[in-house]
Amino acid sequence: MTISTQTPARHATRLTLALAAIAGLILATFSVVSPVHGTHVTPTLHQGNPDCGDLGEWDHEFRINFPAQGGSDGTFDDPNSDFSVDLDFKNTADGQTVDFDANLPVDSVFVKGGPGGNLYAYDPAEASDTGLHSPGNDQGTAVNTPPWAGVSHISFCFNDVPEESEPPPSVPASVPASVPASVPASVPASVPASVPASVPGSAEGSQLGGTGTPAASLPNTALGLPSSGTLATIFFGAVMISALGALAYANVVAVRRRR
Repeated sequence: MTISTQTPARHATRLTLALAAIAGLILATFSVVSPVHGTHVTPTLHQGNPDCGDLGEWDHEFRINFPAQGGSDGTFDDPNSDFSVDLDFKNTADGQTVDFDANLPVDSVFVKGGPGGNLYAYDPAEASDTGLHSPGNDQGTAVNTPPWAGVSHISFCFNDVPEESEPPPSVPASVPASVPASVPASVPASVPASVPASVPGSAEGSQLGGTGTPAASLPNTALGLPSSGTLATIFFGAVMISALGALAYANVVAVRRRR
């Protein structure tokens, strides 16, 4: 009896194709029903041209305007704060999208294009996001379906004016306080006190006091009085002369006796 070895392979192929078809159906379903949003949050559609004060309780707005054909890449600095942001626009099949990367976190971003705009609100605040876009345009009405309208402006909204962290107050406070207090106080006090006291005092004591060695030795040499060392030398010389004289005399006497 011959056993076919192709049946398991055919079953595996059919099972793989069936799973692929189910996965494709699931992806197609989610692509239709799921809303299009940025990487971090889902936008809220607004008609017209509201500003940050109209959109929420934000008291500061940095608005970047673009020409009619849409946004362009670049770095944009807020003239009224320390906020700076890099924008990177991309052209997709659904229309223009934008990524932002800021030096400080923001509370919301409003992307305006056509008859309305999309508000991306962040809680907590975010410093970057990708895939932001304006709404679509259906005969003068902003809609959530593509193609997205070209971006006419982007507004960054803040609760407070963003500021960079200030330098620590210890540096300017400590340097002026320590330097003037230590240097002027120590230098003038030590130099005048030490120099005049030591220099004049020592000069007057050595020149006027008469305590040096030359003043004590000069009168003795002037009077001709020999010192103790000189007396000992004279005495020793006299003894030696006497001894030599006595030895010479003894030699003379001995010679005479021999004769």
